Amino acid sequence: MNSINFANNLKKLREERKLSKAELARRIGVSDVTVGYWETGKAEPRMGKVEMIANVLGVVTDDLLFENEASLQPIEGSNNVYSIENSSTKVPLYGKISAGIPLEMIMIEDHIEIPHFVFTHHPEAFLLQVNGDSMNKVIPNGSFALIDPTQDVANGDIVAVAVNGYDATLKRFYKLQNTLVLEPDSYNTEYSAKSFDINSEEETTVKVIGKMVWFMSPFNVKY
Repeated sequence: MNSINFANNLKKLREERKLSKAELARRIGVSDVTVGYWETGKAEPRMGKVEMIANVLGVVTDDLLFENEASLQPIEGSNNVYSIENSSTKVPLYGKISAGIPLEMIMIEDHIEIPHFVFTHHPEAFLLQVNGDSMNKVIPNGSFALIDPTQDVANGDIVAVAVNGYDATLKRFYKLQNTLVLEPDSYNTEYSAKSFDINSEEETTVKVIGKMVWFMSPFNVKY
């Protein structure tokens, strides 16, 4: 891979987002030693990993590979969320969603900025703030999950679902022949998958609100 400034860009963007090497490594499925090699130029990732890194950092791949002048600027009045200068768009934050025990969604009148290139791919999407640790292998507690209600959902996707019309949860989704399965993805072994019989006469209903297509962590999140 003929990167021009990958090592420097990776370190700069990671530190600007207050991500440790270990946390970035966890999110993309490598070791922190590997991330260290990338940042010192001792090794270079495959393009697929570059795309994963860009997604985690909220940038496009060119921002990682080439010289750029992108810089993070704090949103006025907020200590938690940063935007990329001239490259962000506000999207609605509708409420909180449980990533543990299902919790009623609370509507919140607010907007948060996300990278514009993410918005262009998901113009109908909205944010929900994760509350809980049942998805913490993928999404840290307190993160903002971008939910796109227009995306098709496949088995294994992370989705926001409404249970009984008013409760909501964020889980991996599987639709089998006669069963719906909502599965956690957590380091906490207390969580287990929940199954719902599609043909059951019970009143329990499960409705997919949308597919999670991206997420970002608050600026001051603790890892």
